[in-house]
Amino acid sequence: MGSALWSNIFFMLGGIAVLMFGMRVMGSNLEQVAGNNMKVMLRKMTNNRFAGVGVGAAVTAIINSSTATTVMLVGFVNIGLMTLSQATSVIMGANIGTTITAIILALTGSGFEIEAVAALILACGMFTILLIKKDKPKKIGHIMVGIGMIFVGLKIMKISVNKVIFDGEELRPLFSKLFNGNIFPLVLVLLGIVLTALVQSSAAITGILIALGGALKFESAVFIILGSNIGTCITSLISSIGTNTNAKRTAVIHLLFNLFGCILFIIPIWIFKSQFANFMFNLSGGSPQWQIALFHLGFNLSTTLLLLPFIKQIVFIAEKIVPEKSSLQDEKHRLTFIDERLLETPAIAAGNVKNELIKMSAIAKENINLSMQMLLDSKQEQTELIKDNENALNFLNKSIAAYLTKLSSKDLSLEDEKKVGSYYHVVSDIERIGDYAENIMEYSIKLKNEELDLSDDAKAELTNLTDIVNRLFDISIKTFDLRDVSLLEEVDDLEQQTDNANKELEAKHIERLKNGVCSAPVGSIFLQTISNLERVGDHITNIAFSIKQYRKNKKQ
Repeated sequence: MGSALWSNIFFMLGGIAVLMFGMRVMGSNLEQVAGNNMKVMLRKMTNNRFAGVGVGAAVTAIINSSTATTVMLVGFVNIGLMTLSQATSVIMGANIGTTITAIILALTGSGFEIEAVAALILACGMFTILLIKKDKPKKIGHIMVGIGMIFVGLKIMKISVNKVIFDGEELRPLFSKLFNGNIFPLVLVLLGIVLTALVQSSAAITGILIALGGALKFESAVFIILGSNIGTCITSLISSIGTNTNAKRTAVIHLLFNLFGCILFIIPIWIFKSQFANFMFNLSGGSPQWQIALFHLGFNLSTTLLLLPFIKQIVFIAEKIVPEKSSLQDEKHRLTFIDERLLETPAIAAGNVKNELIKMSAIAKENINLSMQMLLDSKQEQTELIKDNENALNFLNKSIAAYLTKLSSKDLSLEDEKKVGSYYHVVSDIERIGDYAENIMEYSIKLKNEELDLSDDAKAELTNLTDIVNRLFDISIKTFDLRDVSLLEEVDDLEQQTDNANKELEAKHIERLKNGVCSAPVGSIFLQTISNLERVGDHITNIAFSIKQYRKNKKQ
């Protein structure tokens, strides 16, 4: 092949790369700007299948990828945020949402020089990024750069593809077979599956087909599009590896939906290929680009309308394909609210880490109370439960910290970046609370083994101190959950009560020693226990005050 042909092939590959990177830049930054709105939409998700379709279409239009939406859904189902039926309707909407890209790209062939405008948008976006310091305008600048790159990449592709096809003598025989529409349709469907699985974006494949324009016969393009709808399921299937049963079923539902749609369309289009091509030609006004965009839209709308009444049946089939596991992992020893798939949507992932930390704090609080109950009642029945909780806390500490490390490498808003930074300290504080609970359990075992016991006064004092610590725990976690800085004054007051109580109990203990009411070994355990409870109070207070790193006199 000549050097000119190689140059054009390199330009074509570069154009594809610019297009795909533009989609990623635009989608990730749109997701960050609209992250909170997406969370609100998902919270309001009901069993209304039409609402699910609407949410799926809207979210996919925002992040510009039905694959990313489905991977996100796998994560949501895995953590119990959505049911299978809800996820199914959202998947249907996601397929509609992805057609927006094809419609926008089709504008490039409408006679309007949209690429020139896109180049101007790209330049404005770059100047915004370079000149403005604030976080949100920078994100908007990145969105503008992404939009510009999509159309500039498409322009490069169109020019280079036409030169490769028409100027390359060596490749012309190969392309003529493809463009004459004489290749067996199933081969084209397979081509669409393979290409989409490789680039992980049906929108990119649609962009390539639009770039080919009239060079590729619609009779060929239509089958590649059908295949690309199946190929886009590969990523979600891979992402479901290692998830729970329902999450795997979500990925299977995505495949079933697109597979059913492909089967429904491929046979009639195959039989009435010429008639269908003429119909689309007339519908699009003869524009090759609009033929592809309108078919993509029509296919996904029709498939959704046909299959929407059969959500229960689709879920039933998925349940048969992926049967329920015989045993479930203990809730405490697994991540409930965070999932690797949520890293595709950092704003939602950051929000869900908070829920995982609140769950972890509840286990730590339970252990403090169990260990104090052991100490005060001189009973050992709680030992195994405390150890099991401690194992759960250690697991959650390592898992959440590892997840935060991955999340911190993602493109986060300035507030989410500060939030993630604060969560490293919060998870460490909760883990330390668990350590103090284990210490108190060991004091209880020591009392039992040495046949010692606390005096009634000491027990009453420890009970009162534990009550203060529990109140401090409740208000601190409420403050952390609501991110309400107005509650910090109450947190500070209770923490001061804990410190004061500790000093007061030390003084009373010394008085009991003088009066011979308490022995030195028991007194040592008493002092260590109140010291541990004071430190627990410090760590709980740290959790509440962590919100000051990203919240200033406002609620979220």
